[in-house]
Amino acid sequence: MSIETIIAFLDFLQPCSAKEIWLGFYGGEPLLAWPLIEKTVAHARKNRKNKFHFTLTTNGSLLKKEHILFLKENQFELVLSYDGLAQKSRDLGSITAVEATLQNLQKLYPKGYVVNSVFTPTTISMLTASISALIKQGQRRLQYALDLSVPWEDSALQILESELGRLAECCQESRRETGMMPVENFRDAGGKGIFACCAGRDRLALLPDDTVWGCYMFYDLLGYDPRHPDYAKYCFGKLPAFMRGRTRAKAVAAKYRDLRQDYFFTEKKELCSLCARLESCSVCPVVAALASTQLGVIPAWTCRVKALQARFKVRLAAVL
Repeated sequence: MSIETIIAFLDFLQPCSAKEIWLGFYGGEPLLAWPLIEKTVAHARKNRKNKFHFTLTTNGSLLKKEHILFLKENQFELVLSYDGLAQKSRDLGSITAVEATLQNLQKLYPKGYVVNSVFTPTTISMLTASISALIKQGQRRLQYALDLSVPWEDSALQILESELGRLAECCQESRRETGMMPVENFRDAGGKGIFACCAGRDRLALLPDDTVWGCYMFYDLLGYDPRHPDYAKYCFGKLPAFMRGRTRAKAVAAKYRDLRQDYFFTEKKELCSLCARLESCSVCPVVAALASTQLGVIPAWTCRVKALQARFKVRLAAVL
């Protein structure tokens, strides 16, 4: 991607942008394009109409002290993708670099980052041990995510239930010692409501092939095949066409507005609108489609995983 393309994109959106904007850098590994990040931030800082906040997601293996100081100076919200013991079991080569990064972040920018760990059905047994090890290292902002694009069989769900129980106990102990809840998944998320995907509503994504989408996740799902029937529905087109075509942009945006939890249904044709957990559940339509092959169609294992997570969050909230 060129800086000229990014500047054209940001400048085109400026007249209709909110006063405060979150500008995020994702990959792949965005640190491989570090000079481009610096130039983008410098251009955004020249903007006098909007206040920019920045976020960056990285695996941390390339994050040096000079990068961290830049992120701190520009008040980035950093997401460090690190799977703990699960990562050590498959990728020993990057572990030393990531551990060094964590130490540098604790010293240089302790409040500016969160560690996100992803677990699959094959690594879920490492959930509590991985998070516990990070807590013992002094990490105070942690998240876990579950890969719902692959099937969760009964055996994996049983392990998940056991691990969530152990993790809740671990978090309770940590909160008693520090006064803080280290795992953000267990924090109170506020009131209930019907989830609506934010893609194409209050956000857009510009990809390296100059296409514009409501969210980069839709490119992950559909960008590989322009002939896919949903490609034209959710792709705003190449940037020059997007900048010229207001009518088409409105039509594509309308498709994104339909991505609401009460419009979704399960693979068994059960309507989410009739589910008792409707107002406390949120499922990314793209993640669901990576498994079901259809946007808004939710695999049965996703419902079971979400129910387990909700149960332990409520149980933990009741004792704190």
